[in-house]
Amino acid sequence: MAEAISLREKKKAKTKFALLDAALELIGEGSFRNVLVEDICERAEVSKVTFFKFFPQKEELLIYYMSIWQAECFVELQMTGKRGWEAVRHIFAKVTRDTEKHPGIMLSLVSFLAEQKMHPCVPILSEAELSLRFPEQVGREAIRATDLHQMLQKCVQEAAEDGQLAIHVKEEEAIILLFTMFYGAYLTAHLFHVSDYMACYELHLKSLIR
Repeated sequence: MAEAISLREKKKAKTKFALLDAALELIGEGSFRNVLVEDICERAEVSKVTFFKFFPQKEELLIYYMSIWQAECFVELQMTGKRGWEAVRHIFAKVTRDTEKHPGIMLSLVSFLAEQKMHPCVPILSEAELSLRFPEQVGREAIRATDLHQMLQKCVQEAAEDGQLAIHVKEEEAIILLFTMFYGAYLTAHLFHVSDYMACYELHLKSLIR
Protein backbone atom coordinates (compact mmCIF):
# COMPACT_ATOMS: atom_id res chain seq x y z
CA MET A 1 0.00 0.00 0.00
CA ALA A 2 1.30 3.46 -0.94
CA GLU A 3 2.28 5.71 1.92
CA ALA A 4 -0.37 8.35 2.69
CA ILE A 5 0.51 11.88 1.64
CA SER A 6 0.34 14.38 4.50
CA LEU A 7 -2.01 17.35 4.42
CA ARG A 8 1.04 19.60 4.69
CA GLU A 9 2.55 18.18 1.49
CA LYS A 10 -0.78 18.46 -0.33
CA LYS A 11 -1.09 22.07 0.76
CA LYS A 12 2.41 22.83 -0.52
CA ALA A 13 1.59 21.25 -3.86
CA LYS A 14 -1.69 23.17 -4.17
CA THR A 15 0.08 26.43 -3.36
CA LYS A 16 2.68 25.85 -6.08
CA PHE A 17 -0.06 25.01 -8.57
CA ALA A 18 -1.93 28.18 -7.61
CA LEU A 19 1.16 30.32 -8.14
CA LEU A 20 1.84 28.76 -11.52
CA ASP A 21 -1.77 29.16 -12.65
CA ALA A 22 -1.75 32.80 -11.55
CA ALA A 23 1.46 33.46 -13.47
CA LEU A 24 0.06 31.85 -16.63
CA GLU A 25 -3.08 33.96 -16.42
CA LEU A 26 -1.03 37.13 -16.01
CA ILE A 27 1.37 36.37 -18.86
CA GLY A 28 -1.37 36.20 -21.47
CA GLU A 29 0.21 37.21 -24.77
CA GLY A 30 2.91 39.22 -23.05
CA SER A 31 6.28 38.46 -21.52
CA PHE A 32 6.93 36.79 -18.19
CA ARG A 33 9.57 39.45 -17.63
CA ASN A 34 6.80 42.01 -17.18
CA VAL A 35 4.81 39.96 -14.68
CA LEU A 36 5.36 41.12 -11.11
CA VAL A 37 5.71 38.76 -8.16
CA GLU A 38 3.31 40.99 -6.23
CA ASP A 39 0.63 40.47 -8.88
CA ILE A 40 1.17 36.70 -8.95
CA CYS A 41 0.84 36.50 -5.19
CA GLU A 42 -2.25 38.70 -5.12
CA ARG A 43 -4.02 36.59 -7.74
CA ALA A 44 -3.02 33.32 -6.06
CA GLU A 45 -3.78 34.74 -2.58
CA VAL A 46 -0.31 33.75 -1.38
CA SER A 47 2.23 35.87 0.49
CA LYS A 48 5.52 36.92 -1.09
CA VAL A 49 7.35 35.10 1.70
CA THR A 50 5.65 31.87 0.66
CA PHE A 51 6.33 32.57 -3.02
CA PHE A 52 10.07 32.91 -2.50
CA LYS A 53 10.07 29.86 -0.27
CA PHE A 54 9.01 27.78 -3.25
CA PHE A 55 10.61 29.83 -6.01
CA PRO A 56 13.71 31.75 -4.85
CA GLN A 57 13.79 33.44 -8.27
CA LYS A 58 10.69 34.40 -10.23
CA GLU A 59 12.04 32.71 -13.36
CA GLU A 60 11.98 29.34 -11.62
CA LEU A 61 8.25 29.37 -12.29
CA LEU A 62 9.07 28.95 -15.99
CA ILE A 63 11.08 25.82 -15.22
CA TYR A 64 8.30 24.56 -12.97
CA TYR A 65 5.90 25.03 -15.87
CA MET A 66 8.18 22.86 -17.99
CA SER A 67 8.27 20.21 -15.26
CA ILE A 68 4.47 20.03 -15.17
CA TRP A 69 4.25 20.18 -18.95
CA GLN A 70 6.58 17.26 -19.61
CA ALA A 71 4.81 15.16 -16.96
CA GLU A 72 1.47 15.80 -18.68
CA CYS A 73 3.01 14.96 -22.03
CA PHE A 74 4.44 11.68 -20.74
CA VAL A 75 1.05 10.65 -19.35
CA GLU A 76 -0.68 11.53 -22.63
CA LEU A 77 1.79 9.45 -24.63
CA GLN A 78 1.32 6.53 -22.26
CA MET A 79 -2.44 6.74 -22.64
CA THR A 80 -2.48 7.06 -26.43
CA GLY A 81 0.22 4.46 -27.08
CA LYS A 82 1.74 6.60 -29.83
CA ARG A 83 5.31 5.84 -30.87
CA GLY A 84 8.00 7.14 -33.17
CA TRP A 85 7.13 10.17 -35.27
CA GLU A 86 3.47 10.04 -34.22
CA ALA A 87 4.61 10.50 -30.62
CA VAL A 88 6.81 13.41 -31.71
CA ARG A 89 3.84 14.96 -33.49
CA HIS A 90 1.83 14.60 -30.30
CA ILE A 91 4.55 16.44 -28.36
CA PHE A 92 4.62 19.27 -30.89
CA ALA A 93 0.82 19.40 -31.01
CA LYS A 94 0.72 19.76 -27.23
CA VAL A 95 3.04 22.77 -27.47
CA THR A 96 0.66 24.27 -30.02
CA ARG A 97 -2.48 23.58 -27.97
CA ASP A 98 -1.07 24.81 -24.68
CA THR A 99 0.38 28.00 -26.10
CA GLU A 100 -2.96 28.84 -27.67
CA LYS A 101 -4.22 29.13 -24.09
CA HIS A 102 -1.11 30.98 -22.85
CA PRO A 103 0.61 32.53 -25.92
CA GLY A 104 3.40 34.23 -24.00
CA ILE A 105 4.69 31.23 -22.04
CA MET A 106 6.73 29.50 -24.77
CA LEU A 107 8.39 32.71 -25.95
CA SER A 108 9.21 33.60 -22.35
CA LEU A 109 10.70 30.14 -21.83
CA VAL A 110 12.81 30.39 -25.01
CA SER A 111 14.04 33.83 -23.95
CA PHE A 112 14.95 32.61 -20.47
CA LEU A 113 16.83 29.57 -21.80
CA ALA A 114 18.77 31.78 -24.21
CA GLU A 115 19.86 33.98 -21.32
CA GLN A 116 20.91 30.94 -19.24
CA LYS A 117 22.89 29.47 -22.16
CA MET A 118 21.98 25.99 -20.97
CA HIS A 119 19.03 23.67 -20.67
CA PRO A 120 17.82 23.88 -17.08
CA CYS A 121 17.61 21.06 -14.60
CA VAL A 122 13.84 20.58 -14.46
CA PRO A 123 12.69 19.95 -10.86
CA ILE A 124 11.34 16.52 -9.99
CA LEU A 125 7.70 16.63 -8.95
CA SER A 126 6.82 15.47 -5.45
CA GLU A 127 4.49 12.58 -4.76
CA ALA A 128 1.87 15.07 -3.63
CA GLU A 129 2.16 17.06 -6.86
CA LEU A 130 1.88 13.90 -8.96
CA SER A 131 -1.04 12.60 -6.92
CA LEU A 132 -3.01 15.84 -7.24
CA ARG A 133 -2.18 16.36 -10.92
CA PHE A 134 -2.72 12.75 -12.00
CA PRO A 135 -5.09 11.22 -9.44
CA GLU A 136 -6.16 8.33 -11.69
CA GLN A 137 -2.71 7.50 -12.99
CA VAL A 138 -0.95 4.38 -11.71
CA GLY A 139 2.82 3.93 -11.71
CA ARG A 140 3.46 7.61 -11.08
CA GLU A 141 7.14 6.92 -10.37
CA ALA A 142 7.67 6.57 -14.13
CA ILE A 143 6.31 10.10 -14.62
CA ARG A 144 8.79 11.43 -12.09
CA ALA A 145 11.69 9.61 -13.72
CA THR A 146 11.07 10.72 -17.32
CA ASP A 147 12.01 14.06 -18.88
CA LEU A 148 11.68 15.57 -22.36
CA HIS A 149 15.09 14.30 -23.46
CA GLN A 150 14.15 10.74 -22.57
CA MET A 151 10.80 11.05 -24.34
CA LEU A 152 12.45 12.32 -27.52
CA GLN A 153 15.16 9.68 -27.26
CA LYS A 154 12.50 6.98 -27.06
CA CYS A 155 10.68 8.45 -30.06
CA VAL A 156 13.84 8.45 -32.16
CA GLN A 157 14.71 4.88 -31.17
CA GLU A 158 11.22 3.75 -32.15
CA ALA A 159 11.39 5.60 -35.47
CA ALA A 160 14.73 3.91 -36.18
CA GLU A 161 13.32 0.48 -35.24
CA ASP A 162 10.40 1.09 -37.61
CA GLY A 163 12.75 2.08 -40.43
CA GLN A 164 11.40 5.65 -40.46
CA LEU A 165 14.54 7.58 -39.48
CA ALA A 166 16.30 9.29 -42.38
CA ILE A 167 19.37 7.22 -43.29
CA HIS A 168 21.71 10.21 -43.24
CA VAL A 169 20.83 11.09 -39.60
CA LYS A 170 22.25 9.36 -36.54
CA GLU A 171 19.96 8.83 -33.54
CA GLU A 172 22.00 11.21 -31.35
CA GLU A 173 21.79 13.89 -34.04
CA ALA A 174 18.04 13.39 -34.42
CA ILE A 175 17.49 14.02 -30.70
CA ILE A 176 19.43 17.28 -30.89
CA LEU A 177 17.48 18.33 -33.98
CA LEU A 178 14.17 17.59 -32.24
CA PHE A 179 15.17 19.83 -29.35
CA THR A 180 16.03 22.51 -31.91
CA MET A 181 12.59 22.06 -33.47
CA PHE A 182 10.81 22.02 -30.11
CA TYR A 183 11.93 25.56 -29.31
CA GLY A 184 13.16 26.90 -32.65
CA ALA A 185 10.26 26.01 -34.93
CA TYR A 186 7.86 27.71 -32.54
CA LEU A 187 10.02 30.82 -32.48
CA THR A 188 10.36 30.78 -36.27
CA ALA A 189 6.60 30.56 -36.73
CA HIS A 190 6.19 33.52 -34.38
CA LEU A 191 8.81 35.62 -36.16
CA PHE A 192 7.27 34.95 -39.58
CA HIS A 193 3.73 35.51 -38.27
CA VAL A 194 2.70 31.96 -39.14
CA SER A 195 -0.49 31.18 -37.25
CA ASP A 196 -0.35 27.42 -37.93
CA TYR A 197 2.44 26.40 -35.56
CA MET A 198 1.90 22.71 -36.20
CA ALA A 199 2.49 23.22 -39.93
CA CYS A 200 5.83 24.81 -39.06
CA TYR A 201 6.72 21.82 -36.89
CA GLU A 202 5.77 19.43 -39.71
CA LEU A 203 7.93 21.37 -42.15
CA HIS A 204 10.98 20.89 -39.95
CA LEU A 205 10.16 17.30 -39.04
CA LYS A 206 10.31 16.25 -42.72
CA SER A 207 14.09 16.42 -42.56
CA LEU A 208 14.19 13.45 -40.18
CA ILE A 209 11.61 11.18 -41.77
CA ARG A 210 12.59 8.42 -44.14
